[in-house]
Amino acid sequence: MNGLSFTNKSLKGFIKITLSCLLILSSGINLFAQYKGAPVKKDRLIKALRSRQLQTRDIVAVINSNGVDFRLTAETRKSLIAAGARPEVIKAIADNLRITPADDSTFAKNNKSNNRNKPLPPNYEDLIDQAMLSYKDKKNPQSAVRILETAVKMNPKKPEAYQLLGFVNLYGLNNTSQAEKEMREAIENGGSAVLRVYHDDSGGFSSRCSGSLYISPESIRFESDDNRHTFETSIFNVDKVRLDTETNRDWKKHSVFNVLLKIGKEKTKFRFAPITGKEEESKMAERFVVISKISRNIPTTTAIYNP
Repeated sequence: MNGLSFTNKSLKGFIKITLSCLLILSSGINLFAQYKGAPVKKDRLIKALRSRQLQTRDIVAVINSNGVDFRLTAETRKSLIAAGARPEVIKAIADNLRITPADDSTFAKNNKSNNRNKPLPPNYEDLIDQAMLSYKDKKNPQSAVRILETAVKMNPKKPEAYQLLGFVNLYGLNNTSQAEKEMREAIENGGSAVLRVYHDDSGGFSSRCSGSLYISPESIRFESDDNRHTFETSIFNVDKVRLDTETNRDWKKHSVFNVLLKIGKEKTKFRFAPITGKEEESKMAERFVVISKISRNIPTTTAIYNP
């Protein structure tokens, strides 16, 4: 009896250990199965943050989809925040570490060796990454455009390539009409138009901050470069966007535009101005809001017109 009892106990222990090992193995497989593309690298992420071309939610979405290949140390956290990472980005990095529990360098070395002779063709996210590198680091907007056009052909229903094409055409090639065309495509595919602007902190632009204004079918969002100001509201709350001729008299170098909000009976407004100072960009902001409203079947009193 004692021998039988000991055998059963041993068998139960063996089964328990085996199940635990299987669960750990299964967990490890699922950890990597949930990711789609190549993991995000720290240096590329910092460059993306500094470019101000992608809003925080877009960056978080990529991290959640692909994971990261670096640990969030105190030094790394500091460098990311200095580059413009908001708390949402830091949390996404902490939640999506994509390396094995084994030694990182050993894993990376083995992984590199195994894939040395099997280069994978770039996917959509890889092309976006390459385009940002060409534009920001290599100062080659023409190359960035070619790469992004390849991404569009690969997946014409995704908005990110259109969004970046618009940005590069506007600020890299000074091609306003093509930039607006690409940003319209981004909006119509659920993405954003991106404009580099000043936000009026004082009422007369004597105190202001620079940042990126994102206009999409969902919302208008402003993210300041210093991470101190964030403005966001549903596109439903935007009554209209119009040029502010009164403020322009005080601040003649830039074309100021107002974003007028109406929430119930409450009305308020925010003032922005293109960093380039160009009036055409202020008019583009108005048109992007109209396009966004039309895409959501929201009534608008402003007629859309071509540039």
